[in-house]
Amino acid sequence: MPVIAHRVVLRAWRHKNQADKIHFVVARADGSTRRLWVGKDHFMYEILDSHLLAMGYTGPASGRTDPEETQDDTEAAG
Repeated sequence: MPVIAHRVVLRAWRHKNQADKIHFVVARADGSTRRLWVGKDHFMYEILDSHLLAMGYTGPASGRTDPEETQDDTEAAG
């Protein structure tokens, strides 16, 4: 089984009034990035949520936000 040596999920956050969604940015193999989101019913939600909680992230966006955090052009993860 191959091992992915590099981080795939680069950032994750919640938007205001979207407690049931986590938005995140992933790195593609070609070096580009893609913005996605997952809802509570997706397996990635539990994984991302546990990492955010472990980091002490309580979200959503605060006064100092990543510009990507305020954009709303993300796609739902399959």
